[in-house]
Amino acid sequence: DPDGGVGVTKPSMPAVESGIWDEVLGRFPVDERERVAGPELEAFCGQVARLREAQKRISAEWLITADPKGFPIPHPAIAIERAAQAEVRAWGDRFQPRRQRRAS
Repeated sequence: DPDGGVGVTKPSMPAVESGIWDEVLGRFPVDERERVAGPELEAFCGQVARLREAQKRISAEWLITADPKGFPIPHPAIAIERAAQAEVRAWGDRFQPRRQRRAS
């Protein structure tokens, strides 16, 4: 199904991002999906995927890891998580239906 059942043809992307695309567009009424779909949504899906993967890694491997010499350091995924969180926050309202957007 090229539109994932959400009424808009999506670009070719990895399965995780594709699922996020469907998740986001599924929140919108059918008549608004065309306006939201596009390269910006594709980029947003990538950031959400990175955020979720970083959170999963941190949860599984803990906040502190060892460097090559065995000294404790913050998990490298923490920086990825922070960067992805900033991107998701910056784009997030664009991908919420108008009736669900936070008041500014």
